[in-house]
Amino acid sequence: MKKSILTTIALSAGLFMNTAVLAEDLKVASWNIAWLGSHEYNERHSDDYKALAKYASTLNADVIALQEVESEYWAKKVFGDNYNYYFSTKDWVQRVGVAIRKDIGLTVKASEYKALDVGRVRHGMDITLSRNGKTTSLLAVHLKSGCFAKSLDKSTVADMPSSTEKEEKKKLACQLLSKQKTPLSQWIDNKQSQGEAFIILGDFNRRFSQDIANDFSHEQGLWQAINDDKKQQLWTPTASKNSDCWGGYYKDYIDHIVFNPEAKKHYIDNSFNQLVFKEKYTRKLSQTLSDHCPISVTLDF
Repeated sequence: MKKSILTTIALSAGLFMNTAVLAEDLKVASWNIAWLGSHEYNERHSDDYKALAKYASTLNADVIALQEVESEYWAKKVFGDNYNYYFSTKDWVQRVGVAIRKDIGLTVKASEYKALDVGRVRHGMDITLSRNGKTTSLLAVHLKSGCFAKSLDKSTVADMPSSTEKEEKKKLACQLLSKQKTPLSQWIDNKQSQGEAFIILGDFNRRFSQDIANDFSHEQGLWQAINDDKKQQLWTPTASKNSDCWGGYYKDYIDHIVFNPEAKKHYIDNSFNQLVFKEKYTRKLSQTLSDHCPISVTLDF
């Protein structure tokens, strides 16, 4: 009898310790779920939302930066009621938001980062997470699309052709993305000056691997601008990897999870993952699932 009681206590202690260890892990993800809202481009039906929800369950993340999601109502169609949702107020269906799992002991402070709106572009969400005596700031972003690898310096952008509607649209995209360098850098400088751990994540609409391969200056490349020519010592696992989303249809990552050195201390080695859709690429599926596959990391937090 005594032995049985001791065994029960030991098993209970082991279970408690295992739960405590699991509670230290925090899975952080980013997912652009194309046009998830009331816009006419969203042609999803019941089975499509079920498919998205199944992938969300497989992703099983604690914190998810969301892009192109209109509101909590639409996010719940995919992620359900087990999350608290924090969304920007930008008057546009392609909003930036963050979903944070309930009941995992996180203290959350959320505010909108409107400085990213340099002219009809999306706001960011500034989230501070605290748990177990640790604090990390997250900036969820969805930057201007259409200037994925072009040099962003003023003279190059000014010299871009604009005689057709397509050329004019691309030039405007590069102008706006170039302007977004400043509020991004200001947010980083502010966090660094306070010695804070921070992560910037979301859809940057920029191929950092090409910024690096082209050896751009801080005026030319978005990566070099936010990294202040390596002075900030930022790191992202996506800079040296190829995307497998839709069979590698989009080879270069434009979704990123960027760490400063303090936040990198929480990163669990080799935890970066891309959840790849099992279905074979079709244009229709890229619209009903998404043209972006979710990416994630795990933190010791």
